[in-house]
Amino acid sequence: MKIFLIILDTLRKDHTGKTYGNDWIHTPNFDKFANDCLVFDKAYPEALPTIPVRRAIHTGIRTFPFDKDVNFRSDDFVEAPGWTPIPNNQTHLSEYLNAFGYLNTFITSTYHQYKPCMNFQLGFDEWHAVRGHEYDKYIPTWEGSNSKLRKIIKNHVPERTEENYYEVQLQKILLKKYFKNIQYYKSEKDYMPAKTFQKAAESAELNKNVNNYLCVVDEFDPHEPWDPPNKYYELYKDKSYSGSKIIQPIYGNSVDLITNEELESMKACYAGEVSLCDRWFGFFIEKLKEMDLYDSSLIIFISDHGHNFGEHGSVGKVPQYMFPELVDIPFMIKPPEKIKGPIRVNSSYIYDIDILPTIFGFLEKDIPNELEGRDLSIFLDDKDYVLENRDYITCGMALWTLCKDDEYALITGNDKTEQKLFDLAQDPNWQNNVAQKNPDICDQLFEKIKNDANNNLLTEFHSDRFENFKAWYHNTYEL
Repeated sequence: MKIFLIILDTLRKDHTGKTYGNDWIHTPNFDKFANDCLVFDKAYPEALPTIPVRRAIHTGIRTFPFDKDVNFRSDDFVEAPGWTPIPNNQTHLSEYLNAFGYLNTFITSTYHQYKPCMNFQLGFDEWHAVRGHEYDKYIPTWEGSNSKLRKIIKNHVPERTEENYYEVQLQKILLKKYFKNIQYYKSEKDYMPAKTFQKAAESAELNKNVNNYLCVVDEFDPHEPWDPPNKYYELYKDKSYSGSKIIQPIYGNSVDLITNEELESMKACYAGEVSLCDRWFGFFIEKLKEMDLYDSSLIIFISDHGHNFGEHGSVGKVPQYMFPELVDIPFMIKPPEKIKGPIRVNSSYIYDIDILPTIFGFLEKDIPNELEGRDLSIFLDDKDYVLENRDYITCGMALWTLCKDDEYALITGNDKTEQKLFDLAQDPNWQNNVAQKNPDICDQLFEKIKNDANNNLLTEFHSDRFENFKAWYHNTYEL
């Protein structure tokens, strides 16, 4: 059986087409694919952001709670709990499948993974790094004039004011590297989703006669910078808007650092990036069908997390704001057999750590005891029901944790400060914080967090670049 695991970065569930209730975004290929799938309505990462999620997917073992003492060298500008290599004592997805005689391919533009110390490439027979996304140290020089580069950057950042001066300067630093990396783009085929899915199609063609074949396709888009070809941006932008094309967010707990019009431009850029990903995901799926591989293959599709666009007063991926737009994720599984779908699973909470046990389930192999996820292949035969101990989830990010069940959602500092509690029956959109009125409920949910963390919650994090963790998420640090 061939297995394709497809991971997209920063894809919000509510932007993943009609399958998840969106009737305005153009994602025909996601929608068509869903018709052949198990579709999970209550899927969550067990920890955030990018690297913790992928550690969980590759190992089937929770990253939360985060290690207190981490000692490794990296030049990564990201510093966060859980943003560490896959531990040496954990077995990779690829290593498990090697033992079953699989040939394993890894194709990724998520550049944090292929930094030498992160260990994600271990166990793969073939792996390809698609270079140049975001702050990837790929092309160090700019071929044209510096004045031209400055002009390009200026056309992609908010209007600078006294209030946002530092934040806009930081955006310019990030975009200076990005525009150097993409300076030779000539057509849509040069963009990251196109290159990643084209390489995946090439690998599938090369190995089409290999029966036991795993291909992990990890595309960093629709992660910022949101810079799709202009035709995708034009699908969503306000036609009367004449300002900059805002492709890089200012992270933090305020949307007041940009104008409403600039915010709408940023949302349009993101939506365009999603449609670009849909286009090239569709290209890949059609190639599998042309090779007569689609129907008999197991295809798993998931995002790591979403992104806040000011819905709850926050922009970016900010741990104190783990609202649905950040933590709800699309998750679909096309089994190696035809089904009349979508078959929806909406009773049980689901994690990203369930992917590896699910692969074992489809292979009809015994699941190793060290795996902490569940086999989701059972939902093909069983009715939708709540898996044991899956009537709630906990999701850790930095020094904060979300605990959610069907009645309440609690976002809390790991030291029990800054608590936000939402009564989901009365307040399904998470607008009214009732923590002060319900300390007993906060305590009950916090006990679940402590239990999942084995009473080992991280409450301190030390960095060389910022004084406290809020600084990282509120843009008061230096690259």
